[in-house]
Amino acid sequence: MISGDLSVFPLLPVLQMLLVSGRGGVFTVDHPRGGELWFEHGEVLHARSGGLSGEAALQLLASVDGGTFTFEPGATPPERTLSLKQDAALHWLLGETDAWAPLLQVLPDWDRPLHFTARWTDQQPVTRDQYRLLSRVSPGTSLRTLVEQSGLPPRTAAGLYAPFVSGGLLDFG
Repeated sequence: MISGDLSVFPLLPVLQMLLVSGRGGVFTVDHPRGGELWFEHGEVLHARSGGLSGEAALQLLASVDGGTFTFEPGATPPERTLSLKQDAALHWLLGETDAWAPLLQVLPDWDRPLHFTARWTDQQPVTRDQYRLLSRVSPGTSLRTLVEQSGLPPRTAAGLYAPFVSGGLLDFG
């Protein structure tokens, strides 16, 4: 088993090392947006993060900016939801990591619930997708849960919440 701290060993270089090595097993990230990735012969076969799997889980895992990890060699994926070879996986993860950066500055805490602030009014203009997501905001519901239950790709859902947080209409409570 291999383990480490992602603040010392960043996610992308660790994943690159695992993919290049061709080893098979499960890579587990302990972080509010963490989850598991299964590898085999330099390929990503499955991803799971909370209630998400496949590409949605991989997208959320690409947002991880800390936490700890373990790699358990020889673990077999419970299912196959992805088929990303080494170069394609690294290219995809790099693009996703870069795309998450501005969102994570606005949405840093995924374990705390979101709530409407006193600045919110019922006259606030919203799109249909924003309305659908905002109607799910309720006491005690974390951003992670809201994103997982949105039915949208995680970065898309987070992007719909972000302007309301940066505008002071939603806050973490």
